[in-house]
Amino acid sequence: MTGARQIVAGLESAGVTLVASVPDTWIGKLVEEVRRSSAIRVVDVAREEEAVAVACGASLAGGRGAVLIQNAGLLNCGGILAGLVELYRLPCFFLVSFRGDSRDPIYYHEPKGRVTEATLQAWRLRYAIADRGRDLAAQVRQGVEAAAESKSPYVFLISGEDLA
Repeated sequence: MTGARQIVAGLESAGVTLVASVPDTWIGKLVEEVRRSSAIRVVDVAREEEAVAVACGASLAGGRGAVLIQNAGLLNCGGILAGLVELYRLPCFFLVSFRGDSRDPIYYHEPKGRVTEATLQAWRLRYAIADRGRDLAAQVRQGVEAAAESKSPYVFLISGEDLA
C-alpha cells in the first residue's frame, strides 16, 4: 500500500468526512488519492485560510474536517489559527507538505523549511513529522484524534517520499 493510500486510510478510520485543500505538487498527489475515497469529500479552495474555515465548518456541522496544504501556506495561516481555530476551540487537523526539509531535493524551498518547525513552536501548535518506519495510517488517526480531543489544531508534516 502506498504512503498516500495509508494516509487516506488513516483519515477514513478517524472519521474525517471533508478535506479542504490548496494543492502543491506533493499535496496534489495525496488529494488524487483522497478523491478515490467514498467516505471523504474534497473541497478545493483558493487560499489556505479558506481551507481552514471550510474544515472548521465541517466540524461545526458534526463532521470532521482536515486541511491539506504546503508549509508555505501554513505560514500564511497565523491570523485564522488565532482568530478562529484557537479562539473558538475548534479541532483542526492539518496535513502539511514539509517543503524545504532535508528530504526535499528542490533548493528554493529551503527557506520555508528552515522556519516551519520554529513557527509551529512559536505558535504553540502540536505537530509531528511523519515517520515512515511506523504505520502512517495510525499516525494520521492519532493526529486527527488529538485535534478532536483537545479542540485545537494539530499539524502532521509529510514529505514527498512519505506518499510513495
